[in-house]
Amino acid sequence: MPGRKLPPLNALRAFEAAARHQNLSRAAQELSVTHGAVSRQVAKLEEYLDAKLFEHKHQQVVLTKKGAAYAARLQTLFDELQAATLSNFDAHPDRGTLRIGVLPTFAMRLLVPRLARFKQRFPDLELKVDTYTWPRPNDPDVQLDIGIWNGHGQWPDMICEPLFFEELVPVGSPALIAGHPIRVPDDLEPFLLLHALRRPGDWKSWIELVGARKLDPERGLNLEYSGLVYQGAIDGLGIAMAQTMFIQDDVEQGRLVPLFSTPLTTGQAYYLVYSPAAAEQPKVRHFVDWLKEEVSLLRQRPALAAQ
Repeated sequence: MPGRKLPPLNALRAFEAAARHQNLSRAAQELSVTHGAVSRQVAKLEEYLDAKLFEHKHQQVVLTKKGAAYAARLQTLFDELQAATLSNFDAHPDRGTLRIGVLPTFAMRLLVPRLARFKQRFPDLELKVDTYTWPRPNDPDVQLDIGIWNGHGQWPDMICEPLFFEELVPVGSPALIAGHPIRVPDDLEPFLLLHALRRPGDWKSWIELVGARKLDPERGLNLEYSGLVYQGAIDGLGIAMAQTMFIQDDVEQGRLVPLFSTPLTTGQAYYLVYSPAAAEQPKVRHFVDWLKEEVSLLRQRPALAAQ
């Protein structure tokens, strides 16, 4: 039996909501995405169908004749789908599920180790954590309530609340550096430098900052992402360039030692990113307030002084 040839389902959902409300902004609020995301999805569906579904008149959207007929049929189908789901599975909307998008290293080093405290505070709120290797704040195909992204906070149509700015220092395991006096940056020359492929310039920038002459920023071992670099440093593989906010626990528990106190600041930061519509949802506000509180507690812990 041949497979079904269906239009993009996210685009159908966006169009049905926009048609029902006769307003892109209200559709965006219902779907917890931005106005721009709904507009892009409608355009995607129009391209797929090779037909105009809306006309823009005086800053309003008006259904075309074909668009109105299609929307009426879709609304019936969506109503039937909802009724079938409710009658067979006693399902209810996922307003109790918080969908979080986050970069892998942030998830591993800061978020996941603290999520138990969030669950203790909000035990009835289900969590869905998805990791992405680059920020996805405006991707219409990614359905999230909130993201934790790294950058300069310039994402159109989104609320961007800074959590902390990047600050990097070299770190190594106590076993690796035992018996090797490290007084100046060039004393790191005998060690393997660990690089994250997605952050190729960190070592070069720090070496230029401190004026090291013997260190070659191109040498060392390249690993796919920063989480592997941190683990490599903990296991004694080499020296890592680490975000100070990500290694507090490791330093306090003796797994890592900061080797110099001169930090590299990149100008980038980690941000909580969510739509204005999502800001109205209690589950999002709960998570925002909680994570900002956790970061504030991290800042209050003893500064990472070079050993």
